[in-house]
Amino acid sequence: MKVLYIHQYFTTRDGAQGTRSYEFAKHLVKEGHEVTMLTGDSVLQSLEPTEEGIFTRQYLIDGIHVIAVRNRYSNYMSFFRRVLSFFSFVLLSTIICLTLKKQDIVLATSTPLTVVIPALLMKKLKRIPFVFEVRDLWPEAPIQIGAIRSPLLISLLRFLEKKAYKEAEHVVALSPGMADGVRQTGIDPDKVSMIPNCSDLDMFSPDKVDSLMVEDFTRRHGLEGKLVITHAGSMGIANGLEYVVEAARLLAEQQETKIAFVLAGDGKTKPELEAFCRMHALSNVMFTGSIPRKEMPVLLAASHLTITSFKDLPILTTNSPNKFFDSLAAGKPIIVNSAGWTKEIVEKHGAGFFVDPKKPDELASLLIQVKNGSHDLTAMGVHARALAQDTYERIKLAAQMEAILGEAVSRLRVVSSNRRVSRNEG
Repeated sequence: MKVLYIHQYFTTRDGAQGTRSYEFAKHLVKEGHEVTMLTGDSVLQSLEPTEEGIFTRQYLIDGIHVIAVRNRYSNYMSFFRRVLSFFSFVLLSTIICLTLKKQDIVLATSTPLTVVIPALLMKKLKRIPFVFEVRDLWPEAPIQIGAIRSPLLISLLRFLEKKAYKEAEHVVALSPGMADGVRQTGIDPDKVSMIPNCSDLDMFSPDKVDSLMVEDFTRRHGLEGKLVITHAGSMGIANGLEYVVEAARLLAEQQETKIAFVLAGDGKTKPELEAFCRMHALSNVMFTGSIPRKEMPVLLAASHLTITSFKDLPILTTNSPNKFFDSLAAGKPIIVNSAGWTKEIVEKHGAGFFVDPKKPDELASLLIQVKNGSHDLTAMGVHARALAQDTYERIKLAAQMEAILGEAVSRLRVVSSNRRVSRNEG
């Protein structure tokens, strides 16, 4: 197959964001398919391009032909500037799509929802089918968060959402809740599959982490002899990390000096979180900034638990966060504060804990219990790693996506063949 993969925020392991698209594309290339990745260049600028133009940079990354549109984006941008960035990407990527040589299938992955526009136009103008991957339920997620309030914009995005689902050959959702949300728009349930985020067992294998690097990280951040809880990833509004720093404040108030939080990553709320910690003189919270994904195994190995935090909003219970599956792969127990499917996973498999997102004191109390030895973290870590191996292994899930793409191409070829036969008979 010749696959055109559209992901506005594609990155490799050198970047700090999730690498699902990179891993899936790499799998497709290994299986003999040709993959062209169409993306923005905001997180690829440190790499050496094979070709540079006025509007694009091109790269060859592990056999993936990457076309990166020059498109600046940052979570620190205003809402208006982010909207301009989205539509700038749509315009330039659409032009590029329409000039590319024949493709068999388009795989468009959100967010934002607007990445589906080039795919829709490819289907309309070039009769190339597309599969749409839903990483967040747009526009419902930004509506509930409060990022989108304009009635006109909401109406336009809801129209685009339904159009995307209707026109897609297949829709892939990253969680059961997302899949239900897609089906509730009225499309054929058989068109919807769930392929969650995945666990990279090789990259996060506890046996492969350099123990000297772990010791160095622990020493540099003053974490020796402490219970270490790590949040690794985005620090956006949706993550609700004020819950975590408030728990840290409560622990400091109780003079609990042997419990420490490591907040690794970046995002719009990071300055506010840092200001809160300064105001309360919290020495039990460390901000590391963004860490390249290839260095994440060391951070997780230095941690006793991880936390996957979200604001207390219904839509966020459907999330499928990278950090959760990385922690499973690393064999680390996970604390979740979202009463959705991640809660069901950790409780059913004994791989972690659930805490009430409205009660940071519950998190503080749990951590004191853990520090005092009330819970067997080693057993929980074993359960976490086993779950990653059995259910969320990266290569298995990439193969599922490959199968969906192949079936979509095969269906189109059958339909095209039948049309030719009908015309000939007529």
